[in-house]
Amino acid sequence: MSGSDLKALYLAHRSEIQDYLDRRLRCKETAADLTQDTFIRLSEQMGRTPIANFRAYLFSSARNLFIDHTRRQEHRKGETLDAKTTSSFEPSTPTLEQAAIAHQQLNTLNDVIQNMPAPCREVFLMVRVEGLTYVEIGQRLGIPSKTAYSRMVRALDLIKIGMSE
Repeated sequence: MSGSDLKALYLAHRSEIQDYLDRRLRCKETAADLTQDTFIRLSEQMGRTPIANFRAYLFSSARNLFIDHTRRQEHRKGETLDAKTTSSFEPSTPTLEQAAIAHQQLNTLNDVIQNMPAPCREVFLMVRVEGLTYVEIGQRLGIPSKTAYSRMVRALDLIKIGMSE
């Protein structure tokens, strides 16, 4: 599987994985971190064994990362998770209507990303897919980190405008 396939999976499933984690953690930053860790696990696993259902694999990894995170937090407090608590971590299955709406939104997002100026798109993908910092992007592209940041802000503005139309 290529890097572009991983990007496509990221774009297709990032928001639902992050929403799933955010609902459980009630912390957007931690949910974003665990979402990124979920896709890192996927990229590490892709060369080792075939994955029949990527969505199921992603949710399973996200669930396991959530449980590990929660156990670490509880361990710090001197508490442990019980079986009752972990049984509530299962993802809900979207309805057909929700899936159709998500598919339409994904297509719109993909169109917006493909039609944004190349410098903005490049920085956006480096931040959101590769997880690079603005300093790293600046070094890679030979531009100031503030320019990378400005391009990201512009990309997010274009996405906001494109998704609201």
